[in-house]
Amino acid sequence: MIYMSREKALKILNEPNGPEKLAAKAEQAFEPAWALYIKESNAAAGAFLCRLAKQKKFREAMADKLCNADENERFCAMLLSDDAKLRKNTARLMGALEREADAPRLIDALGREQTRFVRPSIILSIGAIGGEEAKAFLEKYTVPAAKDESEKRHFAEETDALHSARRKLTKIAHHAFRALDTEYEFELRAPDRLVGSLLYDMEEEELDPYAHRGNSAFIKTKDIDKLMRLRSMQSILMPIARDMDANDAKQLLQCGRFMREFFENCCNGEPPYGYRIELRGEVKDRAAQSRAIAAVIDSEKLVNAPSDYEAELIFEINEQGRADAFLHPRVFCDDRFDYRTEALPASIHPATAAAVLRYAMEHMMVNARVLDPCCGSGTLLIEREKLAPAASLTGVDIAHRAIDIARKNAENAGSKAKFICNDMLRFEAKRPYDEIVANLPFGNRVGTHANNERLYAGLLDRLPQWLNEDGVAILYTMEFTLLKKLIRERPKLKLVTETRTEAGGLMPGIFIIKLK
Repeated sequence: MIYMSREKALKILNEPNGPEKLAAKAEQAFEPAWALYIKESNAAAGAFLCRLAKQKKFREAMADKLCNADENERFCAMLLSDDAKLRKNTARLMGALEREADAPRLIDALGREQTRFVRPSIILSIGAIGGEEAKAFLEKYTVPAAKDESEKRHFAEETDALHSARRKLTKIAHHAFRALDTEYEFELRAPDRLVGSLLYDMEEEELDPYAHRGNSAFIKTKDIDKLMRLRSMQSILMPIARDMDANDAKQLLQCGRFMREFFENCCNGEPPYGYRIELRGEVKDRAAQSRAIAAVIDSEKLVNAPSDYEAELIFEINEQGRADAFLHPRVFCDDRFDYRTEALPASIHPATAAAVLRYAMEHMMVNARVLDPCCGSGTLLIEREKLAPAASLTGVDIAHRAIDIARKNAENAGSKAKFICNDMLRFEAKRPYDEIVANLPFGNRVGTHANNERLYAGLLDRLPQWLNEDGVAILYTMEFTLLKKLIRERPKLKLVTETRTEAGGLMPGIFIIKLK
């Protein structure tokens, strides 16, 4: 390894955003930056090292260097430097290295620290190191009040840091779902406006919704097992409040109480219960809003823990700033799509695949021979097999990686689907199929809009060869206008039905096509 010269490293560090620029040459710059930091107390070098400390190999390298007593003494002494930035970066490095011996040093440093912007870093590092001493200190610690308007931002940052540090030291056990203790109201969301498919699924499970509107079905039940068998269900939400003020402490406490009582009554295990906040809709400052909500709800029993949560507290905020609040528990056993251990960019979501196929079910037949000419990760074929028995299922894709993933997913699902690596425009059917199912490329993450016309035209031209005379093609695509135009141009094809859906702001459609 040829290391960068001290002079060059120093020159880059002195430039605007120098530590960030130097990070692109981390391997060559580590040694000179370490020397600049330890021997010359260079704060910018410390900032650069804080960036590197996110990587395990550099953390280990720093720890090795601090085995040298002289370097370790210099390192610890920088917590008392006259340079506030140097004190801050040293505290950050101590937190990254997580050496127990540094906890009392940081606690002492916090007591001495008068510069407000340094204090959050010290607090976070105390939490990162952990241990009984750190925990006891943070539990008792109170953030000094802001002396004037200029300190309000720093007061908020220090308060947030204290909450984060406390959360890190709070051990959140995972809680096993037991059963619903009573009937709860659920709002079940269907994928892509296909609520009709969800209602069909509910009817088969003998679930009786009391209402449905938009993309949702509403039901009161305690039979969670039946709910978790609904393959056309995108998400399951428990309404807490409608049209609430997400800044109102009283209403937020109601949300916290609902969440706490759910865990206490329906799950095994002791608190605390970890949750995360999700804000949907127009929000000026999501981070600030989330912090404000957590500050009201957090308690000994509820901990806002975005990296270790078992429930999501969701606020859907409208244009007027009012919100609908929901609990989305993660403790329910949802194994519907466990087979999909891998997926590709733009892969169809399994719930969407199930809903699309459910929509087209009246056109399917039992023991059909099914072809997916652009199968991707195999989801459509797997969900087709779960919907109704099939004599055979064949997937074709031009990408070797797609075929490998599809085969793995099919094996996980116990599916008999077979997969062939081939260009669908060159694929020849040995004998006709009863059904063609396909999630056609949208041209956003996979393919291009320009290429779609050639691809779609080629697929439609092959339908007379692929399909038997009573066969059906079920195509899902965002290129609604293009596909409709291409079908009209082909006298051998008949568009039986079409419908527009919605998916993440896009407007795909489902086409049911037969031969004339």
